Amino acid sequence: MLSQSVASAIRDAISAGDYQPGQQLSEVKAAERFECSRNTLREAFTELTAERLVERIPNRGVFIATPDTDYVKDLYLARMALEHAGVLWGDFPAADRLIELAASARRFAESGDAQAVSSINQRFHRALVASLGSETLDEQMSSLLARMRLTFLLALPHLPDIHNEHIENNVRLATLIAAGQREEAATVSRDSLLKAYNSIRFVL
Repeated sequence: MLSQSVASAIRDAISAGDYQPGQQLSEVKAAERFECSRNTLREAFTELTAERLVERIPNRGVFIATPDTDYVKDLYLARMALEHAGVLWGDFPAADRLIELAASARRFAESGDAQAVSSINQRFHRALVASLGSETLDEQMSSLLARMRLTFLLALPHLPDIHNEHIENNVRLATLIAAGQREEAATVSRDSLLKAYNSIRFVL
C-alpha cells in the first residue's frame, strides 16, 4: 500500500533526525515532501500514531511524539527483548564486520561528530535484530529506532556524551558475538541498555 510506503519514509526521516519532538507536521508540506495525497498521508499518520511516533491533537493537528518517562520505559523494554534475542540466537556470518562497524564510531567521537556516532549506533543495533532474519522484527526495530532518535534528541542537551559512552561496550559486545560467547554478550547488551535507560529517564 502507498500509505505504508509513506509511513516508512516518514519513519526514516524521524530516524535521521529530520523532525524534532513536539514539532507540528503540516499536511501540505508533508504531502509535498513525500509526494502523496493528503488522504494517503492521513492513512500513514494513522499507522505512525499506532507506533507512538506521532500524535493527533483534536482541533490542532498532527505532532511528532514527545517522549516522557513511560515512553522511554516502553521503548527500552522492547529493545531489550529484541536485541537480547538477536545477541543470543542471531546469525552473524560476518561478525568481524560488526566489530568494525562498532569500532568505526571511535574516530567520529574523536572529531566531535555526534551525528555520525549516533548513526553508527543505530546501524549497530539494527544489525543485532536483523541477525534473526525476521521481516516482522525488522519492521518493529525500524519503528523503535525512530523512537530512539526522538528520545535522544531530548536527552542529548543533558547527556551530550551518551553515544560516546557506549562505543566500547558495542565493540566488546560485537567481539563476544564473534567469539561465540553469546551468554556473556547478552549480559553486556542488557547492562548497556539498562545504563542508557537509567541515564535518560532522570533527565526527561
